[in-house]
Amino acid sequence: MREPVQSAITFAPPTASAMEARLFGSSLHPLIWTLRKNLDYLFIILSGSGSITANGRHSALEGPVVVWSPATEGAISLEAGSEGGMLAAPDVILGQALPAGAVSTQVREAISRLLISRSAAADARQMLNLLGSIEGELKGDEAGSREAVQHYIALLLLKIWRMSDPVQHPGQPSPRMIVRGFVHLVELHVRNHWGVPQYASALGVTSDRLNTAIRRATGRSPMELVHARMLTEAARLLHSSAMQTGEIAELLGFRDAAYFSRFFKRLMGMSPRQYRQQAVDRRGAAQDSYAAWP
Repeated sequence: MREPVQSAITFAPPTASAMEARLFGSSLHPLIWTLRKNLDYLFIILSGSGSITANGRHSALEGPVVVWSPATEGAISLEAGSEGGMLAAPDVILGQALPAGAVSTQVREAISRLLISRSAAADARQMLNLLGSIEGELKGDEAGSREAVQHYIALLLLKIWRMSDPVQHPGQPSPRMIVRGFVHLVELHVRNHWGVPQYASALGVTSDRLNTAIRRATGRSPMELVHARMLTEAARLLHSSAMQTGEIAELLGFRDAAYFSRFFKRLMGMSPRQYRQQAVDRRGAAQDSYAAWP
């Protein structure tokens, strides 16, 4: 006699800027997640079996197992009755939760690769408890929830790093890793107006080594790159928003509008007001040009 076919439960991925944490257990139906390349995924499978397809690689899964899938398209499916939890988060949220210091670069390197690690049931349960705490904080949305979630994510990332068999006494990060880490940190902290020592400390290197790596790779100093990124963001807001100059200055972390205006004029060669007026004139000229078309 043919066995009845079980319909699967398929979970839609969260939006690119959202984070999702979910525990699952003893479902009567198979579970399927579609992985998106703008999200990082953590699956902790305490019991049960399934498979994952990612980076053109298909792997069988048997709990207890921990799966880390960074920013790649694919799918993961689990048989009915599987127990565990999942986390989906954009890279920017993970970046904010990364621990500071020398270990930051090593953790960042570890979470840039697919990891499928058989785990002791006790370790998997401990990570599952952290996932459950994240799920509770996201649902509760109480005072301090954001900080609590970052704390729990930091602990999970450290555990993933340990599972990747890190070198116990690692040397200094390579210039390539320094440059990549620096660019990522600038995206996260440009509005916090970090100085070179703060970036260097977060990367676990000296200011001199950071300066040397960035100059050799780009021909510019670290602060020149930071200022260029800030200028790009300022120009975008002046061009595409109706915000006042003072509002833009506050959003970008400047202490006052006058300081922002001096910064912008020094690098752009014109004041924010002049830049915005030029943008308006260019849009008007483009519209006139289109109107003249037959």
